[in-house]
Amino acid sequence: MFSRRSFLCSVAAVGVTAATSTRTFASNADIRQLMMSTDGLGLAKLVKAGEVTPRELVEASVDAALALDARLNAITTPMYGQALSKADGMRRQGPFAGVPFVVKDNLDVAGQYTTHGSRVYSDNLQTRSAPLALVQEAAGFNLIGKTNMPEVGALPVTEGQLLGPCHNPWSLGHSSGGSSGGSAAAVAAGIVPVAHASDGGGSIRIPAACCGVFGLKPSRRRMVWGASDQTTYAVDNCVSRSVRDSAMLFALGQDRSPTAPHAPVPFVAGPSDRRLRIGFDLKNFYGELPDPEVQQAIEETAKLCESLGHEVFETQSPVDAEFELRFNQIFGFRMVGLADAAAARAGRSPEETGMLDVFVRQWADFARNFSPEDEARASQYMVDLGRTYAEWMADMDVFLSPVMAGVAPPLGWLFDPEVPFEEMFARIAAFGSYTPIQNTLGLPGMSVPAGTNAQGLPIGSHFVAPAGREDVLFELAYELEAARPWWGQWAPVSIAGL
Repeated sequence: MFSRRSFLCSVAAVGVTAATSTRTFASNADIRQLMMSTDGLGLAKLVKAGEVTPRELVEASVDAALALDARLNAITTPMYGQALSKADGMRRQGPFAGVPFVVKDNLDVAGQYTTHGSRVYSDNLQTRSAPLALVQEAAGFNLIGKTNMPEVGALPVTEGQLLGPCHNPWSLGHSSGGSSGGSAAAVAAGIVPVAHASDGGGSIRIPAACCGVFGLKPSRRRMVWGASDQTTYAVDNCVSRSVRDSAMLFALGQDRSPTAPHAPVPFVAGPSDRRLRIGFDLKNFYGELPDPEVQQAIEETAKLCESLGHEVFETQSPVDAEFELRFNQIFGFRMVGLADAAAARAGRSPEETGMLDVFVRQWADFARNFSPEDEARASQYMVDLGRTYAEWMADMDVFLSPVMAGVAPPLGWLFDPEVPFEEMFARIAAFGSYTPIQNTLGLPGMSVPAGTNAQGLPIGSHFVAPAGREDVLFELAYELEAARPWWGQWAPVSIAGL
């Protein structure tokens, strides 16, 4: 059975032991090696011990970005000069003191543009930072840039006309996922150890799975105000190479106000001795199985959980194909609002100006067919589904499924203006047919690396817990990280190749 002792014995796999080193780092190459073996918290511990400086870290991070990002297009708003200027004067305080960091281009940072990946917001200069950005700054991070995303986060891939496609570090011809694909690619490439991300339908978990990193979507309204208003389906957190970096940033970013719907979860520092009941189902809400290699990876994850002493059993999700229609009826109204904003700004329709990407514009046109009564019915459907889902999950502590029906798709497969809307929508819906459920029901979910397919593309396993129980997910993630470490596995386009 897994124990805290075995966790502590295996923690070297994520480089935490490097934080006690007395080594002198003489070059960026030395720092790069350190960044390959040490997570963000470990780097910060070295900074606070005086064994490495914030400048050394940011120089190595910027050098990596300059060497790699021309091929990735992960960082679309570089802030390298600002980060270098800030490094020498940084107070060596906070759990992430001096650690380089990036944020998705939907999080407001004072003095920077927040484009949301859309030409509608291309001149959206911010005069103050979002509360979550202030939390990140107080944690000690040194911001080196903002990352790529598709237009308003509407796609499960990071491709768009304004910012261009983000390439997967594991295969440049494939997507990094979306909509937090720039952040996931930056972490997978080793440019930074952890990065801000947000999730409105899978946008943390899908890129994490595509890029072979860890990503947890918190419960609805769990976090302070960030890129999302926290009252809808979207919520902020991060993607990271180590579980504990995500656990710490999650702990720091929680809403602790009197109106917060969930009691704060303290920093989860390791696994629990508690054994879980884990139900798993391979089928999506269409009743379809994923690709065979994904199916095999999830079955192996289930067996791994069983070998760790958890009770694992097959189950059947109560969600069916009606979910797609109801989700589209709710989410489609957001596209209508964006199209109206684009028309108001230009004084002409998006069709005339080309201000919106073709798929987003067509989605808005399609959604205009829905009535307010349709939206009301969709909202009631989600309320009813929430009750049904809660009753179903009462028989388990955690639910396991695929993150996606396949692996990272080739660039252009889910973003091609020449493909008719109906066909493209069907592709997107099938690809992302596991993760939106948790957004609509307000549940936490995480993507944990689960190996690669025959082409070397990462696969993620998807775990879901009841609302407010992120602690259960983090504890399980620590176990999986120690039992099947992913830290030594580097993408071809990463700092490992520099």
